[in-house]
Amino acid sequence: MAAVAFALANATWAAWSQGWTYDEPVHLAWTERMVDTGVTERTSVQRFNSKTPATLPNVLLRKAARAAGVQDERTLRFLARLPSVGWLALILAGVFALARPAFGREAAMLAAIATALDPNVVAHGSLATVDEAYAATVVATVACAAAYARLPSWRRAAAFGLAFGLALVVKFSAPFLLAGLAVVPFVFRGGWPPTRRVAGHLLGMAAVAWLVVASWYLFLEIGRPVGEVAWRSAPLQSLAAAVPRLPAPVPAAYLTGIDRSLADERGEWGTVILGRRYPQGVWFYFAVLWLVKTPLLILVTQVAGYAAAARLLAGHPVARLLAWNLALHLAYFSFGFHAQIGYRFVLMLVPLGYVLAAAGLVQAGLAPRRSRLLMAAAVVALAENAAYFGNPLAFTNAAVWPKRLAYRVVADSNIDWGQSRERIGKTIARAGAGHTILEPLHVLPGHNTLRLNALAGVFDFEQHRWVREHLRPGGHFDHTYLWYEVDNETFDRFLADTRRLRPEPWVAGPCPPEVPLEHQPPGARVRFAIDTPPSAGDGWVICVETRRGVDFGFRAVKGVIRFGRIDGSGGCAAETMVDGQVSWYRLDPGRHALCLVEIPNRRAWLPYSFEGTWLVRGRSATLGLRRRSFSAPTPPLPGSTSPRSSSPPPPPGD
Repeated sequence: MAAVAFALANATWAAWSQGWTYDEPVHLAWTERMVDTGVTERTSVQRFNSKTPATLPNVLLRKAARAAGVQDERTLRFLARLPSVGWLALILAGVFALARPAFGREAAMLAAIATALDPNVVAHGSLATVDEAYAATVVATVACAAAYARLPSWRRAAAFGLAFGLALVVKFSAPFLLAGLAVVPFVFRGGWPPTRRVAGHLLGMAAVAWLVVASWYLFLEIGRPVGEVAWRSAPLQSLAAAVPRLPAPVPAAYLTGIDRSLADERGEWGTVILGRRYPQGVWFYFAVLWLVKTPLLILVTQVAGYAAAARLLAGHPVARLLAWNLALHLAYFSFGFHAQIGYRFVLMLVPLGYVLAAAGLVQAGLAPRRSRLLMAAAVVALAENAAYFGNPLAFTNAAVWPKRLAYRVVADSNIDWGQSRERIGKTIARAGAGHTILEPLHVLPGHNTLRLNALAGVFDFEQHRWVREHLRPGGHFDHTYLWYEVDNETFDRFLADTRRLRPEPWVAGPCPPEVPLEHQPPGARVRFAIDTPPSAGDGWVICVETRRGVDFGFRAVKGVIRFGRIDGSGGCAAETMVDGQVSWYRLDPGRHALCLVEIPNRRAWLPYSFEGTWLVRGRSATLGLRRRSFSAPTPPLPGSTSPRSSSPPPPPGD
């Protein structure tokens, strides 16, 4: 009970103290729009591709609070997350309910304690997303399947259908559970009722599951002909071509979610693990996460439990059911799943794994004889969790040390899912580092603070590669931001290694000799301002000539723009810059062609304004500007993604 209380307190405090993560507003927006308007399309916003009505309780609770007069955004965010704390409580109860009838009370308590002290389960219990709900419904589905197989009845069949229907609502990977449950008739032998009654039970399960799915989708667009939908995945495209008038047996939004999940998951993703990037994932991704994101002594105990559980597989049906589901899901997510961008994709396996390990410890007689060791493991795990109280998402175990180098092992939503963005300013101020340069485009002389995912290369692997390879952070803020002290000598090396430009033969095209150039002395600061709304592709060519070489830079003072160099095709290979960011190039002697591309306002009626400053460092240079339209899409330079101006890649089908 102490472990359970700690888990719920940790999740509740994190739900209150953390800022929005990347996905939460999109989850809530899709569901709230469905409730308010009945619209369920997924094309207007890219990250609507995989959203489900599983956040319906979150949306309804927030709407009720608004109707009651609550206006404080932090309170509304907390209330929107509160149902996820409830899902955490259901996971802990479900683990106990699954383990006790199968393996006994002691195994059930051990499994519940381990689950409660697993910070990954706790972390997602503090967020208004679907991963915690899916873990809860998977545990419930497996528990209901085992209960039905032990003693089939209409009541247990209905409970099975309810749990599986909720799993289908929560995530589009839930149909994969059917493969995990298909072994039930083979591992539970004997005592089954007549085939006709079992068939009736199965039909009843299917009917309950269908009713659950349809009701959570508000019975919208059931029966819509499949030929009316623009499908993206090959299976559904083939189905629509073969039988275009076939009415959808479930809400169309359910099928479009599966469709877009299948299509998007097959693409390339920025999987970063052990300091390397794997665009389509790598087989050991989830194994590494299990090793570094499980409290250390719980991990050791779990491995011992798995070894002991091997004896159970020969004769215990629930142990075989658990082992099959763990093996099947891990095989798929490790070898067939491309979008490996977080441990959350296999979160549902964490409590199942603890049940099997606890069963092994108890059945082998290890738990009673090693109670003091198990208590020590729980106490140490509690201490590890306490170090991340309020920020369990960033957890790595004691084997990852020093913590400022955790980005070399894991990244993405395994540590930083944007939960610290809103409070980073206050965190830095409290640490006495208010002078830091927060999230620069590239490192600059002085105190630099980089977001962990930008440093690790999750969004752009090349942006801070030089920093990763040559510098070590001095420390971290909230585990999600790393800081560096960069002296002038280091900055000179950085410019020489990564930002050096040589004169190119094609410069004569965009910067012919007749372009007037104005002399700028060392240290010059030249103001640049635009207030005319641009069209797409509007920009400028910046012609810079230097006799002995110069460091030439641009500071975005107000607004957003793209700055870079003219490449051989005449396009602008540019980096997106937001206000406050600085971009430097080291120019060799000669003439150079740089470029700016303006970015129109998304809302065309808003007044347009951009201000910047040209910077000259070290030696003098001559500078001239020309208007130019860049009609073709501007190719990005390595390191072109600004961590503050961009969002992470959209999540895949789950």
